Amino acid sequence: MSAQKTAVVIGATGNLGQAVCAALEKEGFRVDPTWSSSARPDATKRESYKNLPAKIDAAIYLAGINAVSEAENITDEIWDKVFDVNLKGALYFAQAAFPALKAAKPSCFISISSIMVTHPYPNRIPYAASKAGLESLTRCLAVEWGKHGISSHTLRLGHISGLMKSTVTNPKLLDAVKKRIPAGELIQTDQVASYIAWLAKGGAKSVNGTVIDFDPAYTINRWPLDE
Repeated sequence: MSAQKTAVVIGATGNLGQAVCAALEKEGFRVDPTWSSSARPDATKRESYKNLPAKIDAAIYLAGINAVSEAENITDEIWDKVFDVNLKGALYFAQAAFPALKAAKPSCFISISSIMVTHPYPNRIPYAASKAGLESLTRCLAVEWGKHGISSHTLRLGHISGLMKSTVTNPKLLDAVKKRIPAGELIQTDQVASYIAWLAKGGAKSVNGTVIDFDPAYTINRWPLDE
């Protein structure tokens, strides 16, 4: 009987994080409970990752934060806060998890990007720029860590039904988005979780460094007429 696989999910308390943890546990993973409590460490601090499991089959970074500000009004505080959560924390986690990922090979590092990278909305420069950096980090890790049996993936998410806790979205925006989605539905959180669990189990062994457009054709739908 093979040993139980271990996953560490940063951002486990969010809507998506809870769904991912449930999907992983359903597949037989042990999910590190450190990040599931109200007393979880600060994902933006290097020291928060000192006590990771000795072997990690799936290191998953879901932590994210948005900030809405006109370009000319972005402050150092706004910029640093968004980049600390969305990008610097991901790097710290990856660095700390590397020995455990190498020990568990084959293993994977998974993160969450956004359609804002390629299809930006106004007033969201820090978010879009930090996610672009995360996509580059994913590709770089794939090139460096592939020889150790570690694959790296990021999901470029469209609009999901369960929003980030830090996000307050105008209902009119989501209604408009639905009209541009051919199927007329937002992405279901459990579908994202199931895909992440599939990647965590091994996914496609020949695929590494991927940025996966997890988007039901919203960003490519350019048909201008309302029908």
